Amino acid sequence: MRREERSSFALIVVVIGVLCASGCASRATRGEGPEVLPVVAVTTFENKSGFAGQWQLGSDMADLLVSELVRSSRFVVVERQHFQGLVNEIARQQQTLFRPEGRIASGRMKGAQYMIRGVINDFSQSGGGSLSVLAKRIAFLGRGHVARVSLTLTLVAIETGEIASSVQSEGAVRTGEAYVAARYKGVAFGGELFFKTPLGAATREAIESGVRQIHEALPTTPWRPMIAEIADGKIIVNGGANHGFREGTLFSVRRSARPITDPATGDVISVLPGTRVGTIRIDHVREKIALASIVDGEGFERGQWLSREEPESPTRR
Repeated sequence: MRREERSSFALIVVVIGVLCASGCASRATRGEGPEVLPVVAVTTFENKSGFAGQWQLGSDMADLLVSELVRSSRFVVVERQHFQGLVNEIARQQQTLFRPEGRIASGRMKGAQYMIRGVINDFSQSGGGSLSVLAKRIAFLGRGHVARVSLTLTLVAIETGEIASSVQSEGAVRTGEAYVAARYKGVAFGGELFFKTPLGAATREAIESGVRQIHEALPTTPWRPMIAEIADGKIIVNGGANHGFREGTLFSVRRSARPITDPATGDVISVLPGTRVGTIRIDHVREKIALASIVDGEGFERGQWLSREEPESPTRR
């Protein structure tokens, strides 16, 4: 089955991608146009490796995955492991004990599209020796030792509850006859010293491989121009110089597309394009927004879709 067919959400993405004709200048890594970054959340990992030591592998490995997802700049990552702390702080700020200046507004939290849960299958060092603690040092003794870390990362589409993908990622680092990484008490999971150990290097390799595979497994969502607001007789569009908008460009405006679902399964099987509202012309371009005026039509509203028309001719001015 193709990646785009893994969920109802993915099917909507495909059809929208066909309908989209924004004419923007920027290009995405995998698609023909700019993409909306997927919003993901990470839950605590389940440790099935049999390792029991100074590190809390379940929560620690999840934190490393979050860090790498953010570092990759390919995802929007929202907090879920310590979510209740955020909720408590927002509720606390609504109390009269706190000044209104700088108060965080409620109802602004971003929802995740995908949940990533992980399983640690292997976290070990094997071969012609063993992992030992000698004189408060971590030592890998013997020949041909290999540190291995194996993870299973499962992506769940929150909207449907379907498993969008499950990826296997591994890291393996071979050690020499004797390897002493650092003082045992000084090695914190995910710290600088940790990544200098064979198990740390194998962990980094497994995490980076997992993030690459997650990026490839998720369906793409094409960004499209839309009406963001209408103020003082001007149409405000949700893109500007950052998406290659130019003054004088004409856009056809349509209402949002309507998904068609299978009455037997509830799955989205097609999408009906929205009815045409009218035409707007870009008059002024800023960094992230553009101001437009109405050329023809009526009933313009926030959230309506735009598709580029042919360049304006003198007869239409």
